[in-house]
Amino acid sequence: MVVVLVPVLWVTGGFEERPKQPVRAAGSGLDLGLFAVTVRDARIGLVDAAFGSKKERFLIVRMRVVNKGKETEPLNTGGLADGVAALTRAGKWVKPEQVEGVAGGAKTDVVQPGLPVEASAMWKMGPADAPQKLTVGLRKWTYGHGFTDSTFNWTVDRENDRLVGRLTLAVSEPQVTRPTPRAKKRARKPRVGRR
Repeated sequence: MVVVLVPVLWVTGGFEERPKQPVRAAGSGLDLGLFAVTVRDARIGLVDAAFGSKKERFLIVRMRVVNKGKETEPLNTGGLADGVAALTRAGKWVKPEQVEGVAGGAKTDVVQPGLPVEASAMWKMGPADAPQKLTVGLRKWTYGHGFTDSTFNWTVDRENDRLVGRLTLAVSEPQVTRPTPRAKKRARKPRVGRR
């Protein structure tokens, strides 16, 4: 019995507990159960306010998302946003304030099964906030039914600190486009002609 147990423990990692928040690198694909996600980068950007015309500063994490389920899923509440969180300075995980997506060149707020979406998870920032790094956590979605519910659904536990991946991303500053200086026109000298 011991002879069989030792190789099995060695292959599975022994008695060591798997990390609750495994470190992952940007660009690596992560299987979240319902979604396959590849986090690309983080940056500061100006985005239209939800109910206004002025632009506000947001911390934006760009990612490629594929819905592995059979139903259309939202990007915001009840969907992808529930499984994405950013770590605050106080050590608290907070979900994005909004998530926007682009699929096939058009804006979308849903993820169709099998159709990749370029999504942007966003957290609002103050006028002077400019973090150099951002830690993002991605949670696992599970398919099952609740204690009192007999129908099966995809759910994510936002209270659990167990993550599929924890990524620390360098935050890029927004690129400011400056007008290129125009060359000054030289005044033409009058031509002296022959008469």
